[in-house]
Amino acid sequence: MKVAIAGGTGFIGKVIIKKLVEAGHRVVALIRQGSLLKIAGFSGMESRYIYYDSPTQIKKILEDCQAIINLVGIIRETKETSFDYVHHLIPMSLVKAAKDTGLKRFVQMSALGVDSELDTEYMQTKRLGENVVKSSGLDFTIFRPSIVFGPEDRFVNLFAKMIKRLPIVPVIGDGRYRLQPVSVYNVAEGFVKCLENPQTIGKTYDIAGSEKYPFNEILDIIGKALGKKGARKFHQPVGPIMLMAGLFDRFRFFPITKDQLKMLFAENTTDDDSFYRDLDISPIGFPDGIREYL
Repeated sequence: MKVAIAGGTGFIGKVIIKKLVEAGHRVVALIRQGSLLKIAGFSGMESRYIYYDSPTQIKKILEDCQAIINLVGIIRETKETSFDYVHHLIPMSLVKAAKDTGLKRFVQMSALGVDSELDTEYMQTKRLGENVVKSSGLDFTIFRPSIVFGPEDRFVNLFAKMIKRLPIVPVIGDGRYRLQPVSVYNVAEGFVKCLENPQTIGKTYDIAGSEKYPFNEILDIIGKALGKKGARKFHQPVGPIMLMAGLFDRFRFFPITKDQLKMLFAENTTDDDSFYRDLDISPIGFPDGIREYL
């Protein structure tokens, strides 16, 4: 199968591309002008520059493809790029081009918690993107990953650096809010397997790890993977941080936004394991998974 992949330059996308080629698929990576896709020791794909505001160009790119995977997403808005454009309008452009070319198979990456009605722009626009795909008439599958860990992630690696370099790690609030990190290899395996599994058509899957961990414990697990006893923590009151985020989250220098704080405290977990059952995937545990690259 010839598979187009939008948003393949991220660390999740690169793993999916590798697994697609290993499974015998031909891959067309859709790259924005100015972006780079480099996968060490790997050449089993072709790249095509895409302009999401050009329906004619998108249609031409997809004409010889049988499926498309859309991974395009951001976790923070910029002056140039809004959540609505990335999470809503880009899926709309890709869906229209797919229908115009007769491409039927569409796989969309959303986010765990989209159905929680959390009032953040991130979640609201992810919902809009899902609705575009669901109402398209295409053979769709939607995946909603939790926080994804892997060799190039921005979550575990960030805190690993802090634990190595700082005497104490700042924690917002009591640190008891739970997360359910999932391995990038499990996520990628699901995206690839669903293309050959008609049972997944029309379904939406939550993807999370096998265990729910309080944030405090996640830091300790990362510390132990680095050969330490755990992580020394300094708990900061929520109120002042939330106030500062409201004032400064428009500026890139401030490390977290008000919406990100809301999503953190709302917890990012699920009890639904149908992803693993339907796709015959064995979950990779968080402690074992991060030891392989820390």
